[in-house]
Amino acid sequence: MSSRAAPRYRTRALVIDVHAHAASRESLERWASRGEFDLQIDDDGMVVIPGLGQLNPVMYDHEPRFEQMDQMGVDTTFIAPWTSFTSRPGGAAGVELTREINQSTADCVGSSGGKFTGLAALALGEPDRAVDELGRALDEHGFVGAFVATYAGDRPLDHSSLEPLWEELGKRGIPVVVHPMSAEPNPRWDTFTNTTSLNWPNETTLAVSRLIFSGVVERHPGLRLLLVHGGGALPFLRGRLDLAYSAPNYEHNPDCGAHISKPPSEYLDRFLYDTAVGTKESLDFLIDLVGVERVVFGTDDPFEIADTGGKMALPALENRPKKDRERILGGTIAELVGL
Repeated sequence: MSSRAAPRYRTRALVIDVHAHAASRESLERWASRGEFDLQIDDDGMVVIPGLGQLNPVMYDHEPRFEQMDQMGVDTTFIAPWTSFTSRPGGAAGVELTREINQSTADCVGSSGGKFTGLAALALGEPDRAVDELGRALDEHGFVGAFVATYAGDRPLDHSSLEPLWEELGKRGIPVVVHPMSAEPNPRWDTFTNTTSLNWPNETTLAVSRLIFSGVVERHPGLRLLLVHGGGALPFLRGRLDLAYSAPNYEHNPDCGAHISKPPSEYLDRFLYDTAVGTKESLDFLIDLVGVERVVFGTDDPFEIADTGGKMALPALENRPKKDRERILGGTIAELVGL
């Protein structure tokens, strides 16, 4: 530990990265041996996903990540699996596979010396058993929140089968990190990395707007949704959602007001948004729009179409007032989860 580089960004307050991904090497090898998630191990021992190539080895070799966290001044990082492990077009993980995923996260946390903090994957493939698995994962592993994809295999998140899960999450009041994935294969997004850079933020926009209009958010006021990538396009398009809700004549759609009693933007004001938005200008816009108390530090490490190492957000926040900076970097989320 003493040989690690001194932090470049220092603060006396707790610094928490709410958005990152990791898995244990042992779990990846076991899943590859079963053909799970299309994983393969190549001749050099690298984990490979066909069509995507090699995974960044720091996904499962965590010591370099701990060194990077020391350099960033990050105290702990919330980790979850890759989104496609829990849900992919046409299917989602059942209870048994979800338990393996949660065990992988727990193993990473247990060997991290406090550097990692776990989020529970949800068994979206078996919604009738998902509540019990959530409780087991939180109680047995001590996870501080949950992690959910924007689509439950073949069902949207507002599907009636998931209502008991939302009720439980609302009662517990834990942060629920909402992370995009592709709901269906779509060749239109395949070029120029548009699936990752454009489609996934739009998946968040669609999924969360459905949670609002369907009444899920209103029925469960204790829900603490944390939207990654700054909420996708939701902050910028919140006015258009309100217009859909209030259109009086030719474009009036009764569905837009059937399940909610307020304009959609008022529900958006309940959520948290991470800082992984790409540029200082976008981050400034987000903070000024939703407020300092609604923005939390998140990197999406170790992916590259992200804010790897906080290279954008950490310098961008330096010009903010100290109390605002400390709230974004860790104060808000620490209060929520009791760290």
